[in-house]
Amino acid sequence: MRRSATALAAATVTLTAGAAAATTANAQPAATTAASVSTAAAPGTRADAAYLTILFGRTQRQSMDRGCEPLPNSVPLTRVATVMRDRGVSGVGNVVVKRTGQTPYCFENYVETTSWNDLTQLRTNYGWTFTSAGMNYLNMTQLTRAEQHAESCGSVGALARRGHTRAWGLFAYPNNKLNDTIQAQVVKKCFAFGRKYGTGLTSKAAGTKWPNWQSTLSVEGGKCADPTQPCNSLLYKSIYMTPAKLIPKVKVNPGYWSTLQFYRFVTGTSSPGTAMQWNCSGPENTHWTSDAELYCIRDFIRVIDAIPDTVRVTDPATVAEAWGVKPSA
Repeated sequence: MRRSATALAAATVTLTAGAAAATTANAQPAATTAASVSTAAAPGTRADAAYLTILFGRTQRQSMDRGCEPLPNSVPLTRVATVMRDRGVSGVGNVVVKRTGQTPYCFENYVETTSWNDLTQLRTNYGWTFTSAGMNYLNMTQLTRAEQHAESCGSVGALARRGHTRAWGLFAYPNNKLNDTIQAQVVKKCFAFGRKYGTGLTSKAAGTKWPNWQSTLSVEGGKCADPTQPCNSLLYKSIYMTPAKLIPKVKVNPGYWSTLQFYRFVTGTSSPGTAMQWNCSGPENTHWTSDAELYCIRDFIRVIDAIPDTVRVTDPATVAEAWGVKPSA
């Protein structure tokens, strides 16, 4: 059962800089079993139920500063997973297979990747499942047919061999580079749905229509949402998506599936001179982040706490099973 925002607000939102900077390798998960937050199909799954998926783009471990040290006040992924488990829900990570190693590493001097062991721990201790963002995160529209197949379908087996057997539910097209031909002739052979960025809401009628696109809302940071504040004039392309904008997305009606995709999280305010900057203090409409993939953990908690008990938080494979959508091969 999900716990209320009132009961958990103070304890969960308070994240110190030291705790946030700790790596997931040192984090000790609680004794709660994954079964209590499992996203796998269960009795009572129905086509007319209300579904919600919380995706995590590329399943990134933590934001890094120059020199590949964790950014002060950045929030590691296991902390996010714990916040969700405390509320009886779990996440779905999009995995880039070739960016996942035996140990975490600093990717392009801005993010720490998850390792295969991290993914196993998220699955067994937090009830997470994983789907694919490709073998190498390549632009599918610039590949030959054989390369498209290897990039997409090749990842299903690679993930299954690591114990992640629910990847067939969704292919998360890298950078939203897609078209109907690739979806119908290649990706549908191995995946139930293809991810397309949009409003985040997919009706059963739309999701079951060939070639089975689903809509995912990419949750972005950016300049603050209040046009009367100086932070709204910051030179960032995107506008920070406040909880007020996202909470209606988790109040899903029967027969619909809502999907929100987050990336990396921060808390408090950034340190002067760090590679990325943000302010998560004060009213939510004044929150801002310099990177579109950064989001304030306190706002994420507000959104998760707003999920009604009538909505089932689950993975794409469960929705596919309920709606009768299968890979075509």
